[in-house]
Amino acid sequence: MNRKYIVLILALTLFGCKASGPSEESIQVEIPVVKTARASENSFAQRLTYSGTVFANRESNLGAVLPGKVERICFAEGDKVKKGDLIVELSDELLTQALVENQALRKDYERVKRLRDKESISQMEYDHLKAKLEASDAKTDMIRKNTRVHAPFSGTIVERMMEEGEVYFINPGLDPGYSMRSGIVRLMQLNPVKIEFEVNEKDLTKVIPGLQAEILFDAYPQKTYKGKIHSVKQMLSTLTRTAKVQIILENNSGELKPGMFARISVVLPNQPSVFVPLSAITRLAGTGEEFVYVVENNRAKRIVVNQIQTLGNNVAVTGIEPGQMVIVEGKAKVQNGSKVDVR
Repeated sequence: MNRKYIVLILALTLFGCKASGPSEESIQVEIPVVKTARASENSFAQRLTYSGTVFANRESNLGAVLPGKVERICFAEGDKVKKGDLIVELSDELLTQALVENQALRKDYERVKRLRDKESISQMEYDHLKAKLEASDAKTDMIRKNTRVHAPFSGTIVERMMEEGEVYFINPGLDPGYSMRSGIVRLMQLNPVKIEFEVNEKDLTKVIPGLQAEILFDAYPQKTYKGKIHSVKQMLSTLTRTAKVQIILENNSGELKPGMFARISVVLPNQPSVFVPLSAITRLAGTGEEFVYVVENNRAKRIVVNQIQTLGNNVAVTGIEPGQMVIVEGKAKVQNGSKVDVR
């Protein structure tokens, strides 16, 4: 082949390769434009929310030690009673029998006592009859107490579990959530009332007696009740790993009823925290992990955060320091470590 043709082919090849490849000057990387806001430190009162139930301050199923026929129930459901009031009268057949036996033993004892004073009988015979009389006295007194049931405290008769004429036996009640003891009537003290709820073990160090709480009830959605944590149970359930907490609430009007559903908001003491705009928070798809992008030296850095409390358009978080710049707009174009143009 002619040398001129070879040189021409090589020149055309080199020229074509150089023309087809992009120059370094033509390569440009697009830097995303973002908008930032500064994380700020402020004090706020954190609130922990729970669901609870109303219970009577005191509750008792009134009954007797011995079975018997219910002769009379002195109060109707809803009636208020005072401590010591007679509530129920049971049949007294056993009492009558015990009284007859006791009177007979007492007469024998009086005769034996006179004989013992004259030393006509031995001390052993006298002691034996005296012991029988004392046992009869105790038996009679026990039966007498169990034919008449009195109120152990002031309260309200909320339920008649039996009616007059029925025979009372000692058997457990079957009303879940309330006392499971046997009884003829159910007595409750409804002023004040208790609000009970469960607290997870991670919050036990925060929820302590004396803290303020706000309570809402579905029956009165426009009214907020205020109370204080009264007690925290000193043991956790082995099933739920929670501890029972009680709030004592005044109920002078009687509008709060046992069994009502309560929404409790426990107000913790003021504490400093770092706040960022709510728009800075991003949740990783398919997980519960949340993060923000912090700008350092014009580069985006992803930091995992935990939300503590939302206040309006801002949210208190853990994981970042006050003063750091977080991206609030343009997050969709940003990746961890990428350059950003802050405007």
